[in-house]
Amino acid sequence: MKSRVWRVGVWLLLVLLYLLSTKYEDSVVFLDVGQGDAILIQSGTEQILVDTGPNGDVIYKLQRYMPFFDRRIEYIVLTHPHQDHLGGILEILERYEVGKILYYPVCYSNNDYEYLLQNFDNLIQIGRGDTIRLKNIEVDVLWPILERSIKECVKPYNGNVNNDSLVLEFEYLNKKFLLMGDIEREVESVLVAQDLISSNYDVLKAGHHCSKTSSSETFLEYTSPSFAVCSVGIKNSFGHPSSETLKNFSRYGVKYLLTSEQGDIQVK
Repeated sequence: MKSRVWRVGVWLLLVLLYLLSTKYEDSVVFLDVGQGDAILIQSGTEQILVDTGPNGDVIYKLQRYMPFFDRRIEYIVLTHPHQDHLGGILEILERYEVGKILYYPVCYSNNDYEYLLQNFDNLIQIGRGDTIRLKNIEVDVLWPILERSIKECVKPYNGNVNNDSLVLEFEYLNKKFLLMGDIEREVESVLVAQDLISSNYDVLKAGHHCSKTSSSETFLEYTSPSFAVCSVGIKNSFGHPSSETLKNFSRYGVKYLLTSEQGDIQVK
């Protein structure tokens, strides 16, 4: 009997020590989800998840950085409804309590997207001028511009859903971040020409997986990032990242990191 009590006591002590050693770490993590995007912003006990990767495997990535007892994500931001950016959303909703899902209401046919719109209550449309707030961080939305009077979905910008991606900017951990979703050169030019974007970023999440359709020379010269992150899958069928884009980075002194090579890229 004493032996059994002793074993239970040791087990409880180990559990307690584990819980005490598990701590939150303020960070921005570009998760290696293969050919897709998922970015975890952690501030204290709060999280913002920007995109959910191509499938439910994103759950295993979240478990690396969130304590096992934390089953709440304050905000999920869906930059746009392509499968490689929202494919893990339903699995996340099964495992975690999600405070709000933020999105831009572009018209697009996707089973997960349509299910989400029909079945999740805490959906909020956002656009330029909106701010996502946690206790210690504010994330500003730079693009797209959202007409508040709309009741239906918005037709894609010049027929290209990528260019309706939410563009996010924030300062955190003494660094300035710019997340471009799948934005391509056409909208990069608009952001620069209309002065809708800033400069001297420490970390750029490059648009459209560093394809040849993004990160133009004009854009890089204007934004002047120190580092660029390319979220890409190993030997993906799209040829991402583009060698042309990587050359542009080098030409403008931008150091680039690939999730296909580095795995998860954590900034803290």
